[in-house]
Amino acid sequence: MTRFLLLAGLSLAVIVVLVVGLAASPHTMAAPLPSLSATPAAPEIYASPIHGGCYIAAPADCRLHVEPFTINIAAGSKLALFKLVAIQMGSGAQTVIYDWRPDQSNPAPPSGTTYTPSLVAQDFAATCGKSYEISLQGSDTLTTTTYNLGLTGRFTCTLSLP
Repeated sequence: MTRFLLLAGLSLAVIVVLVVGLAASPHTMAAPLPSLSATPAAPEIYASPIHGGCYIAAPADCRLHVEPFTINIAAGSKLALFKLVAIQMGSGAQTVIYDWRPDQSNPAPPSGTTYTPSLVAQDFAATCGKSYEISLQGSDTLTTTTYNLGLTGRFTCTLSLP
């Protein structure tokens, strides 16, 4: 008898689930799972490691310094943009400190090249006593996504001259 009641209860539960599921509006039903074959393509833009740090230029005047870097662009593509972003630790504030985009006077390098930019500036204002990371971000003409191409380790600007 117990076995019969258990089976009857389970059957009733299955019927209720089916009726409720079939009666649900199509707008409330879960979206289908994405296909495993729809994985995004890997980026075709890469960069050498990015290195940077902080120094004191004068009392209460700290500067971020970025070492030269190289960006590799895939064959058949051109560099669409790159930017350097200073990330202040603690607050998480992100500031674009350098933003390069091509135009007629500053064209993109030819496709499939290795590009080493000559930055207009390599030193950027910083707040003494704060810690930073610098992110190199870029995009090529084959994709509209901007990728993080490199990130320095955390470094701290000192408060005073040694």
